[in-house]
Amino acid sequence: MPVLNQPIRALPETQQDHWYNAPQYRADDAWFGVVPERTAVVLIDLIDWQVAPDGPSIQSIRQHSAKRADYIVERCERVVLPNVARLVAAARNTKIQIVHARLASRHPAFCDIVPALRPFVRAADARDGSPACAPIPEVCATAADLSIVKTGSGAFAGSDLDFILKRLGIDTLIYAGVVTNACVMLSVASGFDLGYRQYLATDCTGALCDEDQADAERLMGFYLAQLVTTDDTITALDRLRTAPRSPGE
Repeated sequence: MPVLNQPIRALPETQQDHWYNAPQYRADDAWFGVVPERTAVVLIDLIDWQVAPDGPSIQSIRQHSAKRADYIVERCERVVLPNVARLVAAARNTKIQIVHARLASRHPAFCDIVPALRPFVRAADARDGSPACAPIPEVCATAADLSIVKTGSGAFAGSDLDFILKRLGIDTLIYAGVVTNACVMLSVASGFDLGYRQYLATDCTGALCDEDQADAERLMGFYLAQLVTTDDTITALDRLRTAPRSPGE
């Protein structure tokens, strides 16, 4: 039988300030304990058919709301793509793995795509290996990058991303891409439950309006991922690149 009037046990002191899967978390240093060789930048749907202003995805959005289409085009051009280019360059300089998570089909009838997205992907003729599904020039895909096909919104569902990252010894992820409150957020949610320490580069992501962007950042920042900017990340990566390593790191 439970004993009445017992004090409620509080969360462990080390857990009260974060939920970020960071075993060595420090409130005064968001990057404490991060090892570059065990880190990856995950680029969500930064591919031609998803972000090109005249591509199928933007045109589909435009049919329903020109305002929202104009918003994401402008945010990508002015904010997301310039910052992603900087982030990717800094990550490569720090020997961090780059991952391209691309919504594409490998089946001639698009049967591998989740039902809700299948008409959308079919209409775009988004087949793996086609120019439409290639990473955009701003991310400068190289042979050293990891390129995976996702068949749903999130980068982990319907892909072998988790298996590959675990084989590479990667335990920390930095996210960028589109759309912030859809494919990016679902990737981050899955990554949290898979045990990854996670960061969301907020100015490397784009939604369809300010409200959606702010809401997605608030939800993810609650405990799924630490919110950072490109400048924050580049400064941290430069420090991590030159910092002395402890034995075993």
